[in-house]
Amino acid sequence: MDRLRAGDSEALHVWVSEHYDGIYRFLRHLTRQVEAAEDLAQQTFVNAIQALPKFRGESSQKTWLHRIAFREYIAWRRKRRLLLPLELLAPKEDPGYGTVEAGEVLLAALHQLPSACREAFLLFEVQQMSIEEIAEVTDSPVGTVKSRLHHARERLRVQLGGTFLEVSYEPK
Repeated sequence: MDRLRAGDSEALHVWVSEHYDGIYRFLRHLTRQVEAAEDLAQQTFVNAIQALPKFRGESSQKTWLHRIAFREYIAWRRKRRLLLPLELLAPKEDPGYGTVEAGEVLLAALHQLPSACREAFLLFEVQQMSIEEIAEVTDSPVGTVKSRLHHARERLRVQLGGTFLEVSYEPK
C-alpha cells in the first residue's frame, strides 16, 4: 500500500492485476452485462486509487475494493432505472461465461431473486467473502446478511427444485 500511495506504477499494475478478475466477476454477475461490468470495474479502480490516502487498513483490501465496486453498482443501478430496459437486446456472447446450460439456469434463477438476496449470495458463494465482510460491503447488519443468504438459498431451492443446491451450505 505504501508503494501504491507513493505512485509506484509497477505496484499499481501488480495490485490491479491481483484484484481485477474478482471485482470484474462480481460486477459481471450483478449486472449480467459485459460492457457495464467492465466500465464499473474500471471506475472501481479509479475511485480506489483516488481513495488510497483514506484507506486505513481496518478491513482487507479485498473487502475495501468490493465495497467500492458495490457502491459503483448501486449508483449504476439507480441511473439505469431512468433508462429504457436494455434486457430486451440480445447479450453479446462471452466465451467461457455461461457455456454450460446448467450455469445459465442457475444465473436465470439468481436474477429472479430480490437484489439484496442475490448480492449477498454472490458475495458469499462466488466471491468467497465472510458474513462480516459482506455486512461491511453492503453496509448491513450481520443478521440481515445471514437472513438474506437464507432466503436466497431457500428461493433457489424452490426455483431449481433442489437440483443445484443439494449440498447444505453453512455460513463461514
